[in-house]
Amino acid sequence: MKLKDSLKELVDELDRIHSMDFNWSKEFGMPDFVTASNGFQRHFTKRARELLRSTVNILHSNRSSDLIKIEIESYEKIVRQVIADMHADNAFNNFYDDENKTAIKKLKTETESRIESGANVYTHYFPAWTAGMERQSPFHIGPVSFISRNDWIDLVDFPEQGKKRYLNEPEANYKWKEVLKDALAKPHERTPIPGLAATVYSAVEKCPSLIKVTISGYEKDFSRKLARIVCKTALDSMSLCIGSKALFHQQVLQEERLLPVGTFSIVETDGFLWLPGQSLSDRIPSLSGDMIDKAISDLRSVIPAIAFILEGIVAPDKHRFPKLSNRWATALDWFGEGCRESGDSIAVAKLGTSLDVLSAGGKYAGIAIMVSNLLDMEGDREVIGGENPLTLNKVIKEIYDDGRSKILHGTYFNRLEAMKIERERAFFFARIALIESAVRLMNYGGADNDDVFRTIAKGS
Repeated sequence: MKLKDSLKELVDELDRIHSMDFNWSKEFGMPDFVTASNGFQRHFTKRARELLRSTVNILHSNRSSDLIKIEIESYEKIVRQVIADMHADNAFNNFYDDENKTAIKKLKTETESRIESGANVYTHYFPAWTAGMERQSPFHIGPVSFISRNDWIDLVDFPEQGKKRYLNEPEANYKWKEVLKDALAKPHERTPIPGLAATVYSAVEKCPSLIKVTISGYEKDFSRKLARIVCKTALDSMSLCIGSKALFHQQVLQEERLLPVGTFSIVETDGFLWLPGQSLSDRIPSLSGDMIDKAISDLRSVIPAIAFILEGIVAPDKHRFPKLSNRWATALDWFGEGCRESGDSIAVAKLGTSLDVLSAGGKYAGIAIMVSNLLDMEGDREVIGGENPLTLNKVIKEIYDDGRSKILHGTYFNRLEAMKIERERAFFFARIALIESAVRLMNYGGADNDDVFRTIAKGS
């Protein structure tokens, strides 16, 4: 449907709703309204909301890629307000017959103007747990920074007016950094925290670090969504490169799903309880600061490649490979979730999906070609010895066809069947593929095509 026709249906419905003959008792669903700029209200029935969504879909899908990025849900709120304002001002009267399309032009212009006025350069901070690479000074990887909580407190500040007026506590507000640091150093004290420090304390008390990234060219909510993806990718990238599966539980954003630090087991036999057993999860840090420092030093050749990919996600219009950067990050997301997964079979499915995404589909054959290329190894070469030797191609078939596909398609459903070995193999080969593809991408000079990782050359 054309925009003009869709908008006419919506305007006709709004005209009906706001006519003298309209009766709400004959409508289904809860009514809702918007207060227009001239003070009048514009009500939306269920039918009006459906027509609004149709109009919004047409408008949103035809926006120029040069305009500020905004999700359709946020875009709909703005369009809805503009339509309410225009309808209350009778700006849609006879618009359908207007050859100059004055009302439609105004709708588009006003919508984009309001999006632009609400857009800005936003710096996002995500409280997080890390391996501690930022404990001495901020750790930077491309556009992302890992900052210790104390360094972050020293780095940021509130505007003067906020410190003067917030809760009418200027004295405490001007000392909010000292007050906050003192409160964080004494977590078990019950003394009330005054002023601005109390609000910040609630946001950062659980996490020792913050992850920072600056996003421009996006509406605020959409900006935060992208920032979260970028920061999660940065954390998972470091866990990937260091190579410890436990790190995927230890390096996480505060808002992620987390394992408990410990669990208890309670068992009874012959009608009597055993003493409860206790075990600690992978949330407990397993690498010392010196070990992390050495790992970072050993990764000097890999970190620039990760930074390059992060830059492609943050600023795709300025990057050579925005599509491949996002593909790699999505494959890493599946890999990370596979590492965090408690069940071996579901982990194999996620790790297999990571390889599937990286290779841009192609099923077993496409993945086998890609892994063989990235490992610089022929597919028929034996990589698993012992009583049941396997070639590289057979391992990939085991991961994808016998693992991922059977699990996701329901052929495999016995969760007591062991898949620990398959999980270890999937982790090993997917990790190498992700690291090697990132390093090769930084030196790649070809097109930004989906299936590049299948054939990308070393040192290209």
